[in-house]
Amino acid sequence: MTYENILLEVSDRIATLTLNRPDAMNATTDEMYTELNDAIVRIGKDDDIGCVILTGAGRGFCAGADLKARKDDMTPLERRDRHRWILKDVLDPLWRLEKPVIAAVNGAAAGAGFNIALACDFIVASDKASFIQAFARVGLVPDLGGLYFLGRAIGTNRAKELCMTARKVLPDEAKELGIVNHVFPHDDLLSEARKIAETIVKGSPTAHALTKNLLDKASNSTLDQMLEYESYAQTIAYLTPEYEEGVQAFREKRKPDFAAAAAATKG
Repeated sequence: MTYENILLEVSDRIATLTLNRPDAMNATTDEMYTELNDAIVRIGKDDDIGCVILTGAGRGFCAGADLKARKDDMTPLERRDRHRWILKDVLDPLWRLEKPVIAAVNGAAAGAGFNIALACDFIVASDKASFIQAFARVGLVPDLGGLYFLGRAIGTNRAKELCMTARKVLPDEAKELGIVNHVFPHDDLLSEARKIAETIVKGSPTAHALTKNLLDKASNSTLDQMLEYESYAQTIAYLTPEYEEGVQAFREKRKPDFAAAAAATKG
């Protein structure tokens, strides 16, 4: 598939997925969502990709939905079905992708753009970034999972405030609230995000997938449930060639090559 609204580049096991409508601050359209679905599915199937960086072209990360492209002739049921399609084909696959995903927020992340970033595993931000749940300004409810992800990130009361006031959050406050892990100088954002990704891809792909899956379950599970999940996940990890490589590397006092160990079983 040829992409017109996004860019996908892969090097050294790191995929950089860029929202590429800079003239519109990377506002989303149905065409962009279709391309994102294709790219996320491709990334998920590619064992040579160990980490993903999601960012935006130009001066913004994503300004949310492109209101100029909205379809005013849709019935309520048609609008509901379209929204379900976006959630099913874009948001859910992004969140469930069994590879670490870093959102590198280079500018404004507004509305759906904010929530797309929250659906990633963690966020690093430029010192020129901003975050806003803009929905209240146009009489809408936060979408693309924002009502789920924001409360998990910062707590229900703080999430209510940001959603109901639709106020802008700048990088330092975003870090203090727990929305953002790191704030970097604007020009260094992608290189710093890549440094983090380079560390991640040195780890075990299977362990990363299992860890991500279980951490996502943790806040909605009891301790008994999590201990049971853990017992199964650790049993799976023990049976992987990555674990064997890790033990062997420890004994030989060298750095493990988890990616090669995982690939060997597929050869």
